[in-house]
Amino acid sequence: MNNKTTVFLTVILVLGVMGIAQAQVAVKDVAIDKLLGEVRVTVACSGTPNISSFVSQEPPAVVVDVMDAVSQVAQERISSSYYPVSVVTVKPSDATNGVRITVMLRELVKYRISNENNIITISLGTQPLPPPTAPAPEDQFSGKPPLTLLVQDAEVTSVLRMLARQFDLNLMITQDVKSIVSVRLNEVPLRAGLEALVKAAGCNIVEDRSGVLIVKPVKKEMYGEVQTRVFELDYVEAPDVIKVIKKALSPAGDAVEGYRRGGTKGGGTERSGILVVSDVPEALDEVAKIIAQLDRPVPQIAIEAKFIETTHSYEDRWGIDWTPVASFGTELPKIGEEVAIPVIVKEMLFGKISFAKFTAALEVLSSRGRSRVLANPRTLTLDNQPASVSMGLDVPIREVHKDPNTGEITYTWKTRSIPIQLEVTPHVTSDGMITMYVKPSVQAITGWVGSADDRQPIVAKREAETQVKVAEDEVVVIGGLVRDEETRTVGKIPLLGDIPILGHLFKKTAIERSKSDLMIFIIPHIINPEG
Repeated sequence: MNNKTTVFLTVILVLGVMGIAQAQVAVKDVAIDKLLGEVRVTVACSGTPNISSFVSQEPPAVVVDVMDAVSQVAQERISSSYYPVSVVTVKPSDATNGVRITVMLRELVKYRISNENNIITISLGTQPLPPPTAPAPEDQFSGKPPLTLLVQDAEVTSVLRMLARQFDLNLMITQDVKSIVSVRLNEVPLRAGLEALVKAAGCNIVEDRSGVLIVKPVKKEMYGEVQTRVFELDYVEAPDVIKVIKKALSPAGDAVEGYRRGGTKGGGTERSGILVVSDVPEALDEVAKIIAQLDRPVPQIAIEAKFIETTHSYEDRWGIDWTPVASFGTELPKIGEEVAIPVIVKEMLFGKISFAKFTAALEVLSSRGRSRVLANPRTLTLDNQPASVSMGLDVPIREVHKDPNTGEITYTWKTRSIPIQLEVTPHVTSDGMITMYVKPSVQAITGWVGSADDRQPIVAKREAETQVKVAEDEVVVIGGLVRDEETRTVGKIPLLGDIPILGHLFKKTAIERSKSDLMIFIIPHIINPEG
């Protein structure tokens, strides 16, 4: 009797020790090796593990659950270049109170699993399995009558079980689905009504490959639930979209950029027009909405610039009210700050005028011969992209050369270029207005210095940066660029006027001075992307 008691107690002690040992099993290391004709994933454990496994068709994977275990693996995600394995993940599993090892595959292949000497071995073939020939399951909702449902303060699980019986649905409900609902539906399609019901309870429906409907909480992820969608982008770049949609992805989600054929990263163009997103269906739907908002035609803006020279006259104001600019002082507005115009920026006048007044004033001055168009460049740019236009005025300058031996004076002419550059970055706002960052850089002759025989121009350079907001039918005006001109006309008596020194007595030089304004008109036009 004592011997039997001793044996019984020994068995209990051994089982207890075994239970403690099992609870202390740790996954210590995961390795991926390529052998002849197969790829092997080995999992080293601290003791004898209890395991269960299954295969996922979509996405293709072999999953091994190590029960009552903890992970001591340094990396949760191990990438592989050995076909067919793409990546191996090692993560805790609440369902088994252990560790889940997922071997993600590029394609399904034959496999076998062994568990010996504290090592789990997953051997994978290198030949893909033929595609399944089984017919796709029939839609459970096909041919079903519409749903009419009136319940108040009812357990959602009870309602779902009732509907499963009534409409002969293959339905599974996870244990953590718990909610009280009140529903009033009248003659709605069965699928739409069922989805609305579970959504009101904070759940969603996942349909597995066999056609079984699984109701679970939205925040609970099920293996195999992650789907992949490919979004083709027409107007925006994939890296820019990824930055925006990251917050909409679940912890299981991922997004990578792709390239169209002929547009690889090392090719002639680097435009990434494909976005591949993997996530649960609810997150994918939200991502699709975000992409639909972002991937829209980018407005194009035609920028026309007119460089017009007018005779200086106080009476000619072009219909522009320049008076209020005096109250703004000469401080430069901050970049990005919209300014009320007209305004003075570094001695340049910024104003605006309606297109109708601009056209009328230009016609009047042209008819009087008091203006001329120096240049009329046009360019086209995208929204928020800079456009540059430039022109140059060639000014002839006389140079005097005196022969030191004979004293003979000769004259030559050289050309000096006076450049004018204009950079405009337009942006179309939601209300149809055009905000423009304007950066003019202007050089102009403001006077002359030197003797009568050696006149040199005084060149002033003015630069400014500002931001203005105009309607499409308004014109931005940049003025305040006054230029001095001096015209010399020499009249002489033939022969006598050519006599050295004394010839000056038979010459008459007429000097005519005039002032002119150089005005820059910027005319933006929004181009309809639909033509």
